[in-house]
Amino acid sequence: MKIKCKQCGAWIPAADMNLKNLVARCRACDSVFSFANVVGSTLGTGPDREVRPQGDVALPKGITVDDLGGSLSITRRWFSAAAIALVVFCAFWDGFLFVWYFTAFKEGAPLAMTLFPIIHLGVGALLTYLMLASLVNRTTIEIDGPEMSIRHAPIPWPGNRNILCADIEQLYTKERVHRGKHGVRHTYELWLREKTGGHMKLLSGIQSSEQVLFLEQAIEKHLKIADRVVAGGIRH
Repeated sequence: MKIKCKQCGAWIPAADMNLKNLVARCRACDSVFSFANVVGSTLGTGPDREVRPQGDVALPKGITVDDLGGSLSITRRWFSAAAIALVVFCAFWDGFLFVWYFTAFKEGAPLAMTLFPIIHLGVGALLTYLMLASLVNRTTIEIDGPEMSIRHAPIPWPGNRNILCADIEQLYTKERVHRGKHGVRHTYELWLREKTGGHMKLLSGIQSSEQVLFLEQAIEKHLKIADRVVAGGIRH
């Protein structure tokens, strides 16, 4: 099997392929990408696509599991090192705005000075909301009877949903690579493939690959779903 870099088209040597997670690194442009779709097309679309055995992912930090046999409850804390960085950033951002408006109101500044940072005020409010959610929120996945529910709390957050277990064909994990002036960072998403062929994103923005791969593994085991290669997904 030979693969090319999705970014620049250079051939990837075997030494730069991670066959466990089905990701590769390009020496030419330093991009990291998944080649699970290549493996999936090689294996085909039938039962031969099943890959066994896989090593179990150990229970990672930040996740608690309550398995009662007939029901399953998994709770994931959002808190991570990124939350601390967001706290520091918000402290500077909100602190600047506080000083600006304090000075403007104290000295009776013209209306233009009050309205000038209004967009920054909106951005600061959104960042502060995200910071608070990152510090205290938890995601709870519950499977009880015919349904799987996903809830984010205590701070309201989009993505709460109920899913019929009978509609689930497969769960899989995607990696997102974010490039910026401060370097490259990776986040992970948990996806669901429905028996009708549709795909649904369940969770996103997870900093730890171990966490999202554990969630995939635990849910599939409880629902007795055989783990299979899905194009674009990463393996554990």
